[in-house]
Amino acid sequence: MANSDISFFFNPKSIAVIGASVAEGKVGNTVLNNIINSGYSGKIFPINPKAHEISKLTSYKSVLDVPEDIDIAIFVIPGKFVNRSAEECGKKGVKGLIIISAGFKEIGGEGVERENELIEIGKKYNLRILGPNCLGFIGLNYNGSFAAETPKKGGIAMISQSGAMLTGMMDYSMTQAFGFSCNISLGNKADLGAVDFIEYLADDENTSVILCYLESIKDGQRFLEVLPKATRKKPIVILKSGVSEAGARAASSHTGALAGADIAYNLAFEKCGVIRAKTIEDLFDYGEIFLYQPIPRENSFAIITNAGGPGIVATDAFELEDLKFSRFSEPILHSLRGELPLEAAIFNPIDIVGDATPNRYEFTIKTIFGLNSGQDLNDITTEGALIIVTPQAQTKPTEVAKLIHNISSKYLDTKPIVCSFIGGKNISEGREYLKQNHIPCYHFPDRAAHSLKTLTKRRKYLTSTPINELKIPKFKVNKKRVKEIFSNVRDDNRMVLLSYETSEVFDCYGIKSPKSRLAQTPMQAMKLQTEIGKSVMKIVSPHIIHKTDVGGILLNIETPQDAFEAYIQIVNNAKRFGPQNAKIYGVEVQEMIDFKSQEKINEIIIGMSCDPGFGAMLMFGTGGIYANYMKDVSFALAYKYTKDDAKLQIENTKIFSLLQGVRGEPTSDIQAIIDVMLRLSQLANDFPEIVELDINPLLSFVKGYSAVDIKITIKR
Repeated sequence: MANSDISFFFNPKSIAVIGASVAEGKVGNTVLNNIINSGYSGKIFPINPKAHEISKLTSYKSVLDVPEDIDIAIFVIPGKFVNRSAEECGKKGVKGLIIISAGFKEIGGEGVERENELIEIGKKYNLRILGPNCLGFIGLNYNGSFAAETPKKGGIAMISQSGAMLTGMMDYSMTQAFGFSCNISLGNKADLGAVDFIEYLADDENTSVILCYLESIKDGQRFLEVLPKATRKKPIVILKSGVSEAGARAASSHTGALAGADIAYNLAFEKCGVIRAKTIEDLFDYGEIFLYQPIPRENSFAIITNAGGPGIVATDAFELEDLKFSRFSEPILHSLRGELPLEAAIFNPIDIVGDATPNRYEFTIKTIFGLNSGQDLNDITTEGALIIVTPQAQTKPTEVAKLIHNISSKYLDTKPIVCSFIGGKNISEGREYLKQNHIPCYHFPDRAAHSLKTLTKRRKYLTSTPINELKIPKFKVNKKRVKEIFSNVRDDNRMVLLSYETSEVFDCYGIKSPKSRLAQTPMQAMKLQTEIGKSVMKIVSPHIIHKTDVGGILLNIETPQDAFEAYIQIVNNAKRFGPQNAKIYGVEVQEMIDFKSQEKINEIIIGMSCDPGFGAMLMFGTGGIYANYMKDVSFALAYKYTKDDAKLQIENTKIFSLLQGVRGEPTSDIQAIIDVMLRLSQLANDFPEIVELDINPLLSFVKGYSAVDIKITIKR
């Protein structure tokens, strides 16, 4: 088992550079000089078989020739030589490898074999590997990369699957106030991935916020286990790229067809408390606001502006982001009205009009936050503010910026402030002053609201029940029998269960569906009809899809004699009109439900599809023949699925309104539907080999339900 401790990457006592070079401009020279110039205080061992000294350091032919211990080795040699040197590192007792070298799985063919061999070497010697094909690693103590510059130090940890993206982000940060505790390039992720570093950084005292650029997540189940713990400790923001329909597998069921390529990532991030960035701009906006601004106690904000138009834009942005406007008490309104011009708007948003001076801004900010002498703090409902400045003649943006910073730093340690200084030449100095003094300032108010929203999401997550404390319902089921059914299906070289098999699976998990059993002789059909009652009988054959076309269905079978005759007729029809050599298992005898007596019926689709990374996803929505056209569905991960998850999933669809009853209709049995969802989640978690499952429709009644048409597909 690999060593879970990766602290040596962050604080190595010694570093070997395999492929260190004397030639300026070569990667081996850049990496070595970056380590030296970044102020690294540990021991450095250049490895080069042709040199005796590089950058005034003794060079060695191999790590095996180094007389002292080595914590990490950085590889900058051609890919075809990496594994031999990795083997030597293993023998030497090196703890970790940073493999910048390319020529592995990214080139296909022999590169894939080379990477697989490297992985085995890592396991053999308990080596932890970063890369290959990566930019390197930059920590607070050293720059072990071939980046052009060493970024500023600060509280953001940056993890990137793309080296080029990482260098661009580091270069961008040079013009910003924030800096980094580390910059980690993952490369091919032969061993270590984002989750490994997130787990470590969650407890790193030098890191306040974790930002990630990812193209894929290697181990979705480990992500679901580690991230909820990490996000309780620190904000984690992920920009996930590679979102396209091409990423979605061809799906044979409604559920698979309705699940977008990216839905599982959204669900996993939400479940784990991860903030998802959609753009690079989002990634750094969110990182900055988490780094410098407090989490508000409530979703209750004020807007202060000196221009009506931007105030309206900000109001629209608040509505879009579901940011709530604080309601001002009578004393606050009275104070605002007494001091602001008559034409000012004193209700939230507050428009202090175009000739607003810095003093007017100061008075308004202090009033809404209860900072003026004599104010009763019980009157204060504002937990944060967006302050908008446009460059009017009287405004003096830089002075306004300085007073905002002064108020925020002295009095508002629990209340976030964001600003929007709209303009260019006349506003730039004030905007830059705010940013350098850790108050996010944006060109436009909608972007400010977008960032402010992340703070409320963080508050909501931190006040929710931790995932390990959730109450997950557990039903008494017959897991053993379901396992037998799946085994029999595989033995029959099938992936899709026949309807009588799906009926029994649902019986085992307490989900109600029309009773359905297989008869293999006319006499068995008679017996089953006696047990089941009024029945519909259907041909059972994996080769006959459209049963009606071959006369393979008969309705209203009311007596054992009817069942005897129906069996013979259905089998004869199938042999006569069905495909040649169709394999016939027998005839299904299925309970015939009388739906006419029901007071109200709603058609629902409930399903499950299996995401390769994050496992089973449950679907709920409007069912029937229009399911694929209506696309009124919501999804949730089956992982740690609770009653609240089921309730929210149902409420997030349009059919929920119909289930509640419209125009005097009675309410459907929503609790029974929730029970189905919970039982289905248990089935999905118990049997990860289920690839897809559809119930379409599940008929919902005023009391109870019936899962009429079920399809289950499993892995071979």
